[in-house]
Amino acid sequence: METQRRILNLKDQSGRSVELTLWGDFCNKEGQKLQEMVESGVFPVLAVKAGKVNDFSGKSVGTISSTRLFLNPDSPEAHNLRQWFDQEGKNTASQSISRDMPGGAKNEIRKTVSQIKDEGLGRSDKPDWVTVKATVSFVKTDTFCYAACPLMIGDRQCSKKVTRSGSSRWQCDRCNQEFEECDYRYLLQAQIQDHTGLTWVTAFQESGEEILGCSAKELYLLKYEEQDDVRRCVDLFEPGEWVMRAVAATVGKYQALHSVGSLFHLP
Repeated sequence: METQRRILNLKDQSGRSVELTLWGDFCNKEGQKLQEMVESGVFPVLAVKAGKVNDFSGKSVGTISSTRLFLNPDSPEAHNLRQWFDQEGKNTASQSISRDMPGGAKNEIRKTVSQIKDEGLGRSDKPDWVTVKATVSFVKTDTFCYAACPLMIGDRQCSKKVTRSGSSRWQCDRCNQEFEECDYRYLLQAQIQDHTGLTWVTAFQESGEEILGCSAKELYLLKYEEQDDVRRCVDLFEPGEWVMRAVAATVGKYQALHSVGSLFHLP
């Protein structure tokens, strides 16, 4: 299992453009097809559903497991965009709303690992949001996800923890329903380090997918059904530094970063 990514630039009639990062399987399927189309001089209309918006000093979009991509969708908006691009948009300059290099938002509090500890962030009753640039050096693989409810409540997945009901079914107390298959969602614990020290972070679903480049369900099946060496697979995650925004918290007598809200990979 190899973590891959492709970065695309999308623009529309607004005169703006945005970066779209394709992770994991999206690189080999839709990403490869998009690259071949662009290299042959065909510039398709692309619609993105359920992408994750990152907001480090600008806006960018990344794919997660629930993301869906639509090539040249049959809709009035897509037809209008196609007509605009063919007539003038192809040769029109656009202004990117994505940063070239992640700097820092005006309200961003950038800290080193040692500053988080030395300043006692996360020890008060009020949560401390911090931004840190660090390398993911280790990921726990003994427990990395939980069994979750796959049912939809409106346009959102329930995602509450489920329990076994008998030998082959799962039960969600929130939805008060049983089902044969559950979903799996990340509750990922990773160690990060910078030049000042190291600490632990907890990453939930979308952040876990961005770090490892695959869904929690894919990794779960790899470990428990295919009996593969999940430690070896996790060690293949893309190296390099990440900029992440998270809540500094105290668990027992230890400080850690909890609930990673957004992150950006530095090439």
